[in-house]
Amino acid sequence: MRIKVLACAALLMLAGCNAPVSQSVADSQRPPSNDVRQNFINIVFKRSYRHEAGEVVWARISSVVLLDPEKKIYAYCVRVVPKRSWGDWAYLGVSFTEGQILGATANDDRCKDKRLRYYPFPEMNGMKT
Repeated sequence: MRIKVLACAALLMLAGCNAPVSQSVADSQRPPSNDVRQNFINIVFKRSYRHEAGEVVWARISSVVLLDPEKKIYAYCVRVVPKRSWGDWAYLGVSFTEGQILGATANDDRCKDKRLRYYPFPEMNGMKT
């Protein structure tokens, strides 16, 4: 079952890598909960997913959107400005269900959709990425 969910999530992500977010998905936006924020930090930064980008100077997290109502798959984006590349955003699109991250896509074009609302993410400021 878990493999099927991961496979579906991977196909969804591949199918929509360059596609804009549909209006129904954009309309489902809600601010990220504290659980979503903490889960991201726990999984991405405390489990050796380290890159060579350096210290995070500025971070934002997007609204959570509903990607697949039937399967209850949600997604959000995190954008950061690493200290080494001041001024250049790095994006990460994340999909999840029931509190478990299904996958992530670096520089996901959907994260650049102008309809997506972003919120301060100070918990990440100063972290090494």
